[in-house]
Amino acid sequence: MENPIVDPLAAGRTLQELQRALLGLMEIESVKILTAGPRPAVEFAGRVRDLGEDATFDEILQRFAALGYTPLLSLKDNVHILQAIPEVADKRTGKPWVNLVLFVLTLLSVLYTGALNAGESPGDSLSLGEFLIRGLPFAGTLLAILTAHELSHYFVGRRYGSPISLPYFIPLPTSMSILGTMGAVIVQKGPMRSRKALFDIGAAGPLGGLLVALPLLVVGLCLSNVEPLPVGQSYIMEGNSLFYYALKWVIFGRPLPAGGMDVMLHPMAFAAWAGLMVTALNLFPVGQFDGGHITYALWGRKAWTVARLFVYLMFGWGLILSLLGNGAAWTWIIWGFLGTLMGTRHPAPLNDVTPLDKKRQVLGWIVVALFVLLLIPIPLVIVQP
Repeated sequence: MENPIVDPLAAGRTLQELQRALLGLMEIESVKILTAGPRPAVEFAGRVRDLGEDATFDEILQRFAALGYTPLLSLKDNVHILQAIPEVADKRTGKPWVNLVLFVLTLLSVLYTGALNAGESPGDSLSLGEFLIRGLPFAGTLLAILTAHELSHYFVGRRYGSPISLPYFIPLPTSMSILGTMGAVIVQKGPMRSRKALFDIGAAGPLGGLLVALPLLVVGLCLSNVEPLPVGQSYIMEGNSLFYYALKWVIFGRPLPAGGMDVMLHPMAFAAWAGLMVTALNLFPVGQFDGGHITYALWGRKAWTVARLFVYLMFGWGLILSLLGNGAAWTWIIWGFLGTLMGTRHPAPLNDVTPLDKKRQVLGWIVVALFVLLLIPIPLVIVQP
């Protein structure tokens, strides 16, 4: 092993401090200065010790943070490449009052939409307050699922010390959506710490949301009725996933829709169905979607190929539906464009070397299976007379 060659005139005290921070943690074989200046970006090549767990990298992360640096660890030709970047992510999570205002606006929007979905209309017989109360079963169910999803991300992210914001709920005018919202997003202000953190944060949202959505869906379906489909008028029919179709069969004892009959959904059931649809959309294995986080944590850069193939699949399925004259085609085409704009190359975590443990690998495949069961090929169908 050759000794590292360091020019103290070029790197100065900062380079020496970085090297001291790696004492006992990394066997350095070579050093490369990537940028000039008093605080250069530096690349160390060698072998990080005891990298089977996250403890060693976490110690490097803390030591570098004290110097105002962030480490990026990767593997090249069986050599650990550790880049020291002269910046640290801002861990401030924004202004909570903004999150609160957006949540209140979303609550009003979803209450209004829920009342419309229940067949009510504001005006003559109902005051605005009474009208909004009629939307509670729908709004309470949908927002409970979305809140559980986003807060699961948030609390797991904070446990890992990630610079992650509180959820921003997105209200949507009723003329643009039958849900009254586009859901919610959380802003990640820097790379995640490791593949373990990437997996845990990515999987926490869908699993947390499902824990709330599944019992509410069962209750909502039990409150629903099987009735003849409308004749001589247009109506909207919700799409089936494998899971949703099977659950209706279990509860009602027959496959539906069939024989001119279908379930007339209680508002709670419709909101829970929408919650499962949103969960499936979030599990798309592309970019910064939850599914993108999970697939990169499982397979590293191979996830980039999975993402590209899935974007092609979305465009292809949208084209097939378009040729069949199905209006759901635009749903897939729009999501294909979103996936393209978001990018199929998921950014690497700070520690891109330590793989997932067996327990998380198994859980990852379970989440992949859940995605297949929850995916709705045709979300909504407008049936014309």
